Amino acid sequence: MINIIEIKHKMTQGKTEPWLCLGDDNNQYVVKRSNATFKGCLYEWIAANLGQQFGLAIPDCELVYIDETLVEYDIDLLVSLGAGVAFASRMQPDLQEVNVNLLRRANKQVLTDLFMFDNWIQNGDRTLTERGGNPNLYFNLVSNSLVVFDHNLAFEQDFNIEEHKNLHVSSFLFRGQTDLFEPQIVREKYQKKFAKALESLDAIIDSVPEEWLKEMPNALGEIERIRVVLGAYNHDDFWRALQ
Repeated sequence: MINIIEIKHKMTQGKTEPWLCLGDDNNQYVVKRSNATFKGCLYEWIAANLGQQFGLAIPDCELVYIDETLVEYDIDLLVSLGAGVAFASRMQPDLQEVNVNLLRRANKQVLTDLFMFDNWIQNGDRTLTERGGNPNLYFNLVSNSLVVFDHNLAFEQDFNIEEHKNLHVSSFLFRGQTDLFEPQIVREKYQKKFAKALESLDAIIDSVPEEWLKEMPNALGEIERIRVVLGAYNHDDFWRALQ
């Protein structure tokens, strides 16, 4: 496990107020723990790892350890991070949060994959319309490619597929194209992608820190619920809702 050796500063973006930290591997990480809640960290860890297996450009994520000596004399650090195991995403340079104009330069297949992935993990926290939103999506200005962040609100119990279709960061590009999510085309392709990503689920769950699970009420029940959510693509209702 990577040890955090320096806490640099609080990030300006992100409702969970993550911190930029330096690891003992000499890499910088965006780190979340207490402010994101342990359940949020669990969602981040599972979704980010699944997303990489699915083929999305999600920065490498790690479990990192924050020693008590780094936070004990700072009340803000004690409250927002605390000491122990945290979720960390490797810092990416040259990024700008997407807007409508930047999205028009993006690969539409990647945007479609992102729409389907967020629908699969029931993540309603990636919105953008002409009126604004919270995209949790960045554009690499050097490579002209999308970089995906933030899954601490995935696996929503009140996920609304109609809102997802209307408000997701990808959806505005495809309005009016009623054949985009034509069941036979999408189902055949994405069932294979979901199944392939799920091959790693047991290993991902096994790697969840015991510390997080102990702090969560009914942690085992929550993990079982996540399994049910991720298995929904095997049922007709999952695909019918996309029409």
